[in-house]
Amino acid sequence: MVVAVVVSAIGILLDRLLMKEGLPRLGMLIVSNSATGLFAGGLFYQLAREEKVHRELMRARMKTIAELNHHIRNALQVIKFWGAQQRPALDAMQLQLINDSVDRIEWALREVLPKYDVESPVLAMKEPPRVESAGPAA
Repeated sequence: MVVAVVVSAIGILLDRLLMKEGLPRLGMLIVSNSATGLFAGGLFYQLAREEKVHRELMRARMKTIAELNHHIRNALQVIKFWGAQQRPALDAMQLQLINDSVDRIEWALREVLPKYDVESPVLAMKEPPRVESAGPAA
């Protein structure tokens, strides 16, 4: 609605200005319509460009969330697996695997999301910490 009002106002102002200058009717129509069309085209181009940037930003956010989801789910699988074991006490290897999984969750929350730059749709992530323990795939 705002675009229609602005473009119409520009057209009317150009018509009045060109009438005062004494241009013939055909010349006035050509100049006025060309200028109005250029303005409307430029405005449309700007809106389309901003929409494209917005879509890219959303795509990058979804990619970041998917990456974070992947790391957290993998780390939680280890915790869930060892938590399902119904032994009264955890041995050292199980405790180490759980601690490593917690470390991966903390890494994902600390490193993956803050590395997303709002101004740029490109993600900058570091590799997760490498775990040197045996057990289920994390």
